Amino acid sequence: MYEGIRSPVIHTPKTLSEFAAIAWRYPQAILWAGGTYLMSQKEYYPSEIKDGIIDLGGMEELKKITRNDRFVEIGSMVTTSQLLSAGKLVLPDILQETLRTLASQIVRHQVTIGGSLCVPDLRLPLSTTLAVLDAMAEIKYYQGGKVSTHWIPIAKLYDREGKLLLGEQKALLTRVRIGLEYGDYQKIITVEDPIRTTDECVIVAFQAKRSQNSLNKAQFCITFPNKAFHISKDLESKLSGITLPIHPERVNTLSYELVTELTKMHSAISDLQLERGRRIFESFLHELNAKSLSQ
Repeated sequence: MYEGIRSPVIHTPKTLSEFAAIAWRYPQAILWAGGTYLMSQKEYYPSEIKDGIIDLGGMEELKKITRNDRFVEIGSMVTTSQLLSAGKLVLPDILQETLRTLASQIVRHQVTIGGSLCVPDLRLPLSTTLAVLDAMAEIKYYQGGKVSTHWIPIAKLYDREGKLLLGEQKALLTRVRIGLEYGDYQKIITVEDPIRTTDECVIVAFQAKRSQNSLNKAQFCITFPNKAFHISKDLESKLSGITLPIHPERVNTLSYELVTELTKMHSAISDLQLERGRRIFESFLHELNAKSLSQ
């Protein structure tokens, strides 16, 4: 059945300088992090792979977790299980919850931070959470033997459909930076599996800081894995500074404003997904109301 098909060449750099040399010589090579997404694709292997595969597993400098007084930096080859074990005291609750629900415990030993963020055409919960945390990604571009480094907000790594925006050059996400200042209300809800039931899945992340009886710096991202990656600056502006508790009619109005926005900008979203997203968004506001009334 597979007669004439050759196994691809595997390149195994140990350092970023070795990676740069390989990327210059083999610009069409596919990057391999944990491999969990690539190997889940139908008929992915065996296949014709030009320039082979660059296996990032031997690059120890991409497996570090460091922190200072202002932020945590996470190497792109850190696995979700490693980050959960090492980051319990420094990671925000919403990120810990996201990591716990990304996959089964066995798969979390393989899923890498960079690999999860760099799936080309499918957005997963980690992207949604890091967007509301204002996380930054260090991206190295390799072209013509030269290397340039850029820090890009996670929220700007994707277009409105959620497709990865790294350009035509060979690019490598090397680390993620997360600030240590974030809201005291954080929530992420994922309905359905983003890979198995992609067309029905909805991922919603929200964070805000409560000050006395109002919200400050509300941040919100809603993702439909293969259809939309949506951050509503208008809704964030309306929620930032709003007085708690929010009147139920106002909650209802805001949730339907979200639906109107999504419908206008993303025609592929199903009615089921729209309703799920609206109700999740409403549930966050009702929970904020309940917390404000119990204080």
